[in-house]
Amino acid sequence: MPPYGKLLACLISVISLLGARAALPSPKASTDLLCHTNHASDCYPRIFQATEHFRTVHDDQDLPPGLHVRLNLATGVKEARLNIPDPSEDDTSSGLTIIDDFHLVGHEPEPEEASTDHGDSLSQHPIRPPPDAVSEGSSFSSAVSEIKQHGPHDTNELLPALTELEDLSHSYHWGLSLAKDEPLVHKLFQLLLPSTLSLEVRSLAALAFGTAIRNNPAALAAALSHFYKDEWPEGPLEAVVMALLHEHAPALLNRMMFLLSSLCQNKDQLQRFLDAGGIDILMAVYDAGSAGSEDEHKLRKKVTHFLVDNLIESGPGDEDTSPEPDLDTDWTMVQLHHLKERQSAVTS
Repeated sequence: MPPYGKLLACLISVISLLGARAALPSPKASTDLLCHTNHASDCYPRIFQATEHFRTVHDDQDLPPGLHVRLNLATGVKEARLNIPDPSEDDTSSGLTIIDDFHLVGHEPEPEEASTDHGDSLSQHPIRPPPDAVSEGSSFSSAVSEIKQHGPHDTNELLPALTELEDLSHSYHWGLSLAKDEPLVHKLFQLLLPSTLSLEVRSLAALAFGTAIRNNPAALAAALSHFYKDEWPEGPLEAVVMALLHEHAPALLNRMMFLLSSLCQNKDQLQRFLDAGGIDILMAVYDAGSAGSEDEHKLRKKVTHFLVDNLIESGPGDEDTSPEPDLDTDWTMVQLHHLKERQSAVTS
């Protein structure tokens, strides 16, 4: 074939490829952003926005069902994209593995998935440490040591250690490492309690704990395995419930709602919360956020998100007819009252 003929064939191939990519559905825009710093460039949507390419999934993002989700074993980073078949892709040769979707939004696990046996299941799928595990491991060990050796009133030592621990716990690997360390998990639980006088320490303990187990099923199972036995009859959920009932600082309540949301990815924990009067607690917390400050506005949003993610049931085809949560109306409170009426009807 003449040179210009090869060039023409290449151009036709490129145009065809671009046309095929243009036909892919665009992800629905979301204005609900998560911001952990004061820099707008660091914000990202609460609901993961998928494209045809693999993108990093943040630990506190919600994943819509039906995506192609994988864990990059070289980096320890969770990634997802639209579920587009690609025969040329070989996940095994690229050092990647597919994550089962049992932790995705809207998925109801089968009974065997909800097993309380946390032993062998945690070691069947080891997580490879991230590439910079040596330097991060040193930081992790240092933070853990500081937290373990200082009492709840040692605020100056605990705050930087908890901040470092929370930052590392965004990694799937370090989140699981935290959750497997029983003395550390028990110490974080103790720091959630009112005996820790510093609200900032309690808030950071809740944030670090919630970050480690958020969208990390193995870490959540490992953390819960350290509680609800003779020496520790109660767990972090009970500490969260006590805080939501008796505390008034919106910043602390926001962190406790984050931890509650992370814990209730486990169905047993969600049921424990409901049995402890969870609907009434959510009503009280939502009402406490009515004054209108920024923290109180965030608090009401967290209650609404918890309601939508965990308690609002929708059947097939209901997605287009369900009302959108609106913080400018009493939609959330109306839904909570409906749930309360249903709960009363069942128990009466």
